[in-house]
Amino acid sequence: MVSNLESSKVFYFFEEISKIPRASFNEKQISEYLMNFAKERNLEASVDDLFNVVIKKPATKGYENAPIVAIQGHTDMVCEKNKISNHDFSKDPLKLIYEEDFLRADNTTLGADNGIAVAMALALLDANNIEHPPIEAIFTVCEETGMEGVTFLDTNNIKANILLNLDSDAEGVFTVGCAGGTKADISIPIEYEENNKDYKSYCLGIYGLMGGHSGIDITKERANSNKLITRILSTLRNNLDLKISSINGGAKDNAIPREAEAIISINTSDINKLKEILSDIELTFKKEYNKTDSNLYIKLEETNFEEKVFTKHSFDKILVTLMIMPNGVQTMSSDIKDLPESSLNMGVLITNDNTFEIILSLRSYVESKKEFMIECLKNYINYINGDIVFRGDYPAWEYKKDSVIRNKCINLYKKLYAKDPKIEIIHAGLECGIFSQKMPSLDIISFGPNLYNIHTPDEKVSISSVERTWHFFKELLKTIK
Repeated sequence: MVSNLESSKVFYFFEEISKIPRASFNEKQISEYLMNFAKERNLEASVDDLFNVVIKKPATKGYENAPIVAIQGHTDMVCEKNKISNHDFSKDPLKLIYEEDFLRADNTTLGADNGIAVAMALALLDANNIEHPPIEAIFTVCEETGMEGVTFLDTNNIKANILLNLDSDAEGVFTVGCAGGTKADISIPIEYEENNKDYKSYCLGIYGLMGGHSGIDITKERANSNKLITRILSTLRNNLDLKISSINGGAKDNAIPREAEAIISINTSDINKLKEILSDIELTFKKEYNKTDSNLYIKLEETNFEEKVFTKHSFDKILVTLMIMPNGVQTMSSDIKDLPESSLNMGVLITNDNTFEIILSLRSYVESKKEFMIECLKNYINYINGDIVFRGDYPAWEYKKDSVIRNKCINLYKKLYAKDPKIEIIHAGLECGIFSQKMPSLDIISFGPNLYNIHTPDEKVSISSVERTWHFFKELLKTIK
């Protein structure tokens, strides 16, 4: 389907890297691939202890004195899959499916976020017929977990004047700023007691939600499975003698969670009432989320008897915490129309032997408001004698009034497509903020092809959009002299 396209090499390299497992913190193999790629082409390359890779390519004839251009993307991907998939992200290659104008994976995330950037950079480095300035291709790691890669990256040997970040997901949109953020790991002590022998245990789950990127999709008001399982448990507790052994939900803090489960126990005489309540709740949820999560459903399955359940005090403490925990957009920008200013995503719930874990993603374009959310969480978690640790803090990428590369992108886009591009600041986090802190004089812009449903197993990329973006990318490099 793509062999005759101008961007055929982009898809070739995307297929190649899709054979390599590249979950966050598992980027050694992809770094080895990149270093071998450079060695085979006699290109200068380096790799650091975290497996960030930098590959340099000299300018083509006539561009020797042009500004040095960095091409940047991250090698790691969010690893999500549907329940029917037995894919092992630690060792299995992705199963790619070409379908009409789209490329997707078989019941898993595709990794076009940000594998497309890696593939485009490799296609450029591999080519001998593309005019371009001196190139520094920067492949960072662990972007999806907290931008640990770019934070660790030593920029002393990076001499670029311009940085083209290829981690955006909408064609014709040039990103010029983004929110900052951090992750919060909350741990709450729990105690157990013996279950009532007359009770039966069930796995209660909420499934079929849309999910999505916790920054890009946060304004779409999609359901959060961790919040919905909390509502279910609260309603059941108010109507039944309910006991809980565990609550687990979500897979990644930066993805809106799609599924959540709780192991519950109830009196055998209450089973019919339980099913009636769950049926009513499901109808309520379907009405509330008929525009965003119409395929959601609640499932109840009998499971092995659980001998241990939360004490009443522990159950109350966990349930109240989950009910009052902020989630979704917290503030909207008063300066930029329709821009979420601050948000919080309750991404992951985990029940361990002695603790209950909550993993959150916090974002804000205003540093002081991010700090206020942090302070609120600290105060409450300390009040209930829990622990909270913040990690992966990254700064906002602030809009610059003057930008040569932004003007070049706007003018070229108008020339190629006879229409104005969109210039935007986004709520998702990009590594550009850290680059701008480390290299204040760097002129940065971010763009990319149309990606859909990223951070979910429904992720896909438009083939025709990759073709157009690749053409734009090559034409842009020609203008940088």
